[in-house]
Amino acid sequence: MRRLAVDRFTVRRFAVERLAVLRLAVLRFAVLRFAGLRLAVLRFAGRRLAVLRLAALRFVVRRLAVLRLAVLRFTVERLAVRRFAVLRLAVLRFAAERLTVRRFAVLRFAVLRFAVLRLAVVRLAVERFAVERLAVERLAVERFAVERLAVDRFVVRRRAAAGIAGTAASGESSSSLELVSGEEYGYDCSSLGVS
Repeated sequence: MRRLAVDRFTVRRFAVERLAVLRLAVLRFAVLRFAGLRLAVLRFAGRRLAVLRLAALRFVVRRLAVLRLAVLRFTVERLAVRRFAVLRLAVLRFAAERLTVRRFAVLRFAVLRFAVLRLAVVRLAVERFAVERLAVERLAVERFAVERLAVDRFVVRRRAAAGIAGTAASGESSSSLELVSGEEYGYDCSSLGVS
């Protein structure tokens, strides 16, 4: 009987210990659950903070994008102003070059006209010199013909003065007439301009 009571007490003790273990397990589980909830709250707070931080960063990015867009727009407008200035300068430069080309064309035309006039003057001078040279040559031919005619007359007069008589004198007179007319030498005095 005593042994039964000891066994019964042992069973109760074992049940109490088991209950204590279960109670400790329940408390431990509660502590772990509370720790999990606390960790979840902290994790949620971290996520919320990350979301807020991401929202702030996103806002900063948007603001930076707006500023960057404004800078780009200002750069584009400044570039457009510079490009317009370059185009205007190019137009003015092209106008100056076109005016220079026209002025050069006018000067070139004047030079060509002056060259044509100078060539005309030179040609006129050459023609005038040719006319004068021809006149000098014609005068020289006429003078030579006159001198030759004078020599022929002198020869005729000298032979006539020699007093050749008879047929010889008549033959010489006919030859002297031939000399005077110039047919013996093969030229015509009228073609030389001798009157």
